[in-house]
Amino acid sequence: MNLPLTTVLVRHAWAGERGTVPDDRNRPLDLRGRRQAEALRAHLDLALNARGLRPLAGDPSGVVLVSSPLVRCAATLEPMAEELGVAVTPDDRLAELPVPLHSADGWPDAAYLGTRALGALADAAERSPADGALVLCAHGEVLPALIAALAGEGRLSSPVPVDLTAKRLPKGASWLLVPAPGGDEPGVSRSVQELAPPA
Repeated sequence: MNLPLTTVLVRHAWAGERGTVPDDRNRPLDLRGRRQAEALRAHLDLALNARGLRPLAGDPSGVVLVSSPLVRCAATLEPMAEELGVAVTPDDRLAELPVPLHSADGWPDAAYLGTRALGALADAAERSPADGALVLCAHGEVLPALIAALAGEGRLSSPVPVDLTAKRLPKGASWLLVPAPGGDEPGVSRSVQELAPPA
């Protein structure tokens, strides 16, 4: 898998609490979350520009957006999609849904979620130009499992400098997978940098 030059993993924006709607897959963003979503593209562009990477708005034709199909994830990327004139592609493998495994601890769950998310990332990377941008939006349990899977494949610089505790990444925050020092070519090792959510 060759990730595009710019790869961003976003945890969905604020969406209230579980149990506020009959089907949690349909839980919408709350007011705070809608504000985060509306500010996300400009927020990411500032961060990318500061790291010497092309802003998303610099070449929207090279931007691929992929999301968990759950409403709160798709809605996090929708304002960005409208600004850039690109579509958000849903991928069921990024959803945070019950895992069909039995275990007394979370290890099998994390392996299951990470493997599925890694497949989604690989497919999205195939559709992304090498010098383009891939923005993936998922959940607080899925993203740490994905980072762990990438590290396990040797695709990340070691040690990984972020806390992978489930749901520790704040809602609306991102992990930027930037080329490790010494190269900006596709396929090189990436370092993980955490970006706070939009204010």
